[in-house]
Amino acid sequence: MQATPAPSSAPHSPEPQQEDEPTKYPTPPHNTGSAPFGILVALFEKLQTERKQDRRKRLLATWFNHWRDEKGHDLYPVLRLILPQASPENAKDRERAVYGLKEKFLAKTYIKLIPLGMRDPDAIRLLNWKKPTEHDKTSGDFPTVLFEVVNKRSSVIEGSLSVDELNDILDELSKSMGKVDAQSRILQRVYNRTTPEEQRWIVRIILKDMVISVKETTVFSVFHPDAQDLYNTCSDLKKVAWELWDPSHRLRAEDKAVKLCSAFAPMLCKRPTKTIEGTVKEMGGTEFIIEEKLDGERMQLHKRGNEYFYCSRKGKDYTYLYGKHLAAGSLTPYIDKAFDPRVEDIILDGEMLVWDPVSARNLPFGTLKTVALDKSKKEHNPRPCFKVFDMLYINGQSLIEKPVKYRKKQMKKCLTEIKGRIEFAIEKIGKTAQDVRAQMDKVMEDRGEGLVIKHPLSQYVLNGRNMDWIKVKPEYMDNMGETVDVLVVAGNYGSGSRGGGVSTLVCAVVDDRRPPTDDDEEPKYSTFVRIGSGLSFADYVWVRAKPWKTWDPKHPPEFLQTAKKSHEDKGDVYLLPEDSFILKVKAAEIVTSDQYHMGYTMRFPRALAIRDDLNISDCMPASAVLESLRTVKKRKMESDTGTTKKKRKIAAKPEIIPAFAGQKLKVDVTSDLFEGTTFVVMADPASKTKDEDKKELLKLIKANGGALATVPKQQSPLFLVYGGTRKYFELQSYIKKGIYDVIKPQWIKDSIALGQPAPLSKKYFFHATEERIESEEYDAGDEDETMDEAEAGPSTSTLKTDDDEDVQPKAEPEEVDPSLADWFKVEEEDEKVIPNAKAYDSEATDDDSDNADVAKEEPDDDLDDWFKIKPAQEDPDQAEISKDEPEKWGRISRWERVRVPWNTTKDLIFRHLCFYLDSPKNARKHGMTVKAKQETVVDESFAELAKTIEKYGGKVVDLAEPKLTHVIIDKRDDSRRVELMRRTSKPKRRHLVISEFIQACLDESTLLDEDGERTAGEHG
Repeated sequence: MQATPAPSSAPHSPEPQQEDEPTKYPTPPHNTGSAPFGILVALFEKLQTERKQDRRKRLLATWFNHWRDEKGHDLYPVLRLILPQASPENAKDRERAVYGLKEKFLAKTYIKLIPLGMRDPDAIRLLNWKKPTEHDKTSGDFPTVLFEVVNKRSSVIEGSLSVDELNDILDELSKSMGKVDAQSRILQRVYNRTTPEEQRWIVRIILKDMVISVKETTVFSVFHPDAQDLYNTCSDLKKVAWELWDPSHRLRAEDKAVKLCSAFAPMLCKRPTKTIEGTVKEMGGTEFIIEEKLDGERMQLHKRGNEYFYCSRKGKDYTYLYGKHLAAGSLTPYIDKAFDPRVEDIILDGEMLVWDPVSARNLPFGTLKTVALDKSKKEHNPRPCFKVFDMLYINGQSLIEKPVKYRKKQMKKCLTEIKGRIEFAIEKIGKTAQDVRAQMDKVMEDRGEGLVIKHPLSQYVLNGRNMDWIKVKPEYMDNMGETVDVLVVAGNYGSGSRGGGVSTLVCAVVDDRRPPTDDDEEPKYSTFVRIGSGLSFADYVWVRAKPWKTWDPKHPPEFLQTAKKSHEDKGDVYLLPEDSFILKVKAAEIVTSDQYHMGYTMRFPRALAIRDDLNISDCMPASAVLESLRTVKKRKMESDTGTTKKKRKIAAKPEIIPAFAGQKLKVDVTSDLFEGTTFVVMADPASKTKDEDKKELLKLIKANGGALATVPKQQSPLFLVYGGTRKYFELQSYIKKGIYDVIKPQWIKDSIALGQPAPLSKKYFFHATEERIESEEYDAGDEDETMDEAEAGPSTSTLKTDDDEDVQPKAEPEEVDPSLADWFKVEEEDEKVIPNAKAYDSEATDDDSDNADVAKEEPDDDLDDWFKIKPAQEDPDQAEISKDEPEKWGRISRWERVRVPWNTTKDLIFRHLCFYLDSPKNARKHGMTVKAKQETVVDESFAELAKTIEKYGGKVVDLAEPKLTHVIIDKRDDSRRVELMRRTSKPKRRHLVISEFIQACLDESTLLDEDGERTAGEHG
């Protein structure tokens, strides 16, 4: 690809307007026509629902081959629609720039073109597509919400757009970016000529949100065996499609190397291991390179004589910013002298930063474009600074197959640093975990982002990500970064795989920076940080079941203080403090910010855990944040002045102002009925009148001499008062401690009516401690009463059992439109279907962001599980096991599957697995009911099974074993399976299988899929 010339447009033009000469492409193959877009939609639908990766690849291959046979060998029009991720940073499709369209604009446009009134429920639904409701199960996925709205009104039964026509329309839409009326007219044509289903996929293409379970690497591997290699060197989809149209044509080795002035896909870092020691172990015991991880924009610099070319990691051309030649740009004129005179051609890999000569430090990444466009050339203005860490090409020779140690050595011979313009990334040589920690200390003092550990013999793998380059960040180290306990106060709805409920959480600290003006004043909270990563699927199930309230921008929560000029700390919903919970958060550091009321926030935050052992009074106060900042500042000053470095002390948590510690009510005391007794009143989350009920109880207790507390501590005597029927999260944490009695509000009311404390008998208790149960008063007058349902634990009556299972008919083969049959005739054994035997979906080419773990971290869970989260308010324990759980157990267990080595042999087939055997003997041991008629026979069969498991490498463990992976039941007595599910659902779900599973695995000489016909969840 040719470099971009100096811009001829206005100084602040965001893009270069034209190139000196267009990119030269091979002559494309000729197509005889195009296919209806509806046929491609059929492919998308099949890919979206197909579970097996191999089957998806065969579907793609069959479709591609049929296009070649019927239409021609030019698949570029199809690839453009399958791989639409042509964002401003992405160069897959260089001819189609960004559309400038987001969900909000599309919603408003469709409301006008349908048309809908602004008060129409469907118009409101389109505008609030993220908001979950009881009736709308598709919230969080805009294309599906749009489809459901359009489907009610569209009269188009069969679409009339072809693949080529749709590409022309999308090109036109892209060229009309910023022109609202023009884009609206184009979308009107789409609405008039396509079916609702086709419009759903067109919107997915526009939003680059395909959800077809097929990665770029898979599409390329099916299209041509060398497609990924070529794309890695040019980042140009058209070139890939036209140069490799013939599957039998193979690239030469030199065609797969980096080329001057042509964007390539750079090598990336692997995500950090759990410990520093683990990272060091990956280096194989040799010395390794420790580089500073830079917080800028990944950039390639190509130099060909006096011509320069700059492009980003995603292939976007930035030459217009930094300069094509010595007389242009904000960087090139200042770095030409840095190169050795013998250097004619060179390619450097590095990071573009912003250097401030006044403060002598790097500025935030967000200022880069502004600085690059500044043409004042004043000496003390911030300027771009290119930090180089690798050299990949020199004077006609590619170096990507050379070791990184060699490449760095040659790089320093070819280049001389110019301070603040072009510099080498800071690096050290290390061999131990202590070396890494010492370097991390220095990086943190300079407010750096982290480190990158590189094996000295590592080659440069284009678009690769392997364990030769590993990034290490302070927030992933136990003894580094900042850890705080904050209160969750608000939430925002998610989209895509995390749609359907709250996805990100806004957290706050108690504002104790000013004394209360009134003894009865409720505590105020200051927004502090937003969290979007770190929580598991099970955590989100529990979080979404909380009693969230809708956020009204005109009347925000009174207890919460937010930033005046920011939307960052506002939520779609919020939680009252008494309904909320404490979240443990870790981040790299605390930094200043005007986006939060606190005036500070956390850099690269992630959730570590929900603190069920803490309550709202343990929330971090604002003074502790300020104290932590002072401690860090003092440590840095000591380091700068050469003072002996002392071990960092963790600031003690300041005591909260007494006014914030408990309830204060203006109530006249009329009796001393409850004098000397402390009460903690807990609201029922499921009650619509919980606030009023709680306030009324507080008044009754206070009026009759009782003491009130927000949280239970060492007060004696003390009672928790709770009027609900389910044990919600915070209440459970108190009950587990075994020292608190939980009474029902009726005891308060009956005592007041009697004029004296009523007997503390069984009927007044939601939960009683063992000491209370043994008292004479507890059983007095209640001999005939049965245990309260709430005390007995969550009812399993709503769980579907074998007796009421629905008979599931066998799935009928999917009917295929005869006109489409040839497009999807998958030949299972025909090797010609997929032109290459090599699968490019390797670990070295994982397609995720270099900063994905902090920018937009995707959960490790099976994404299907996100769609099962419902916002219904229910008991967390019961929320995790729905009434049809037994039938779905196998599918849910995919969420966290135990990794078993691929080379498992039959001799050790159960290695790494731990089994609990649900024998009658074990069942009684754990207090469960036994219904087996042949108890002795069942026990004996389990004893033999245990020997078999241990013989083949497995372990037989107790039900409480943390490493438990499988629960085995006998089909002659599966009455305990629901209870076993409940007991083993945390911290992750275990596989539930019948005893025949073991022998079946041995017969097949492999570990079978637990989700198949032999799982307990499928056994009838």
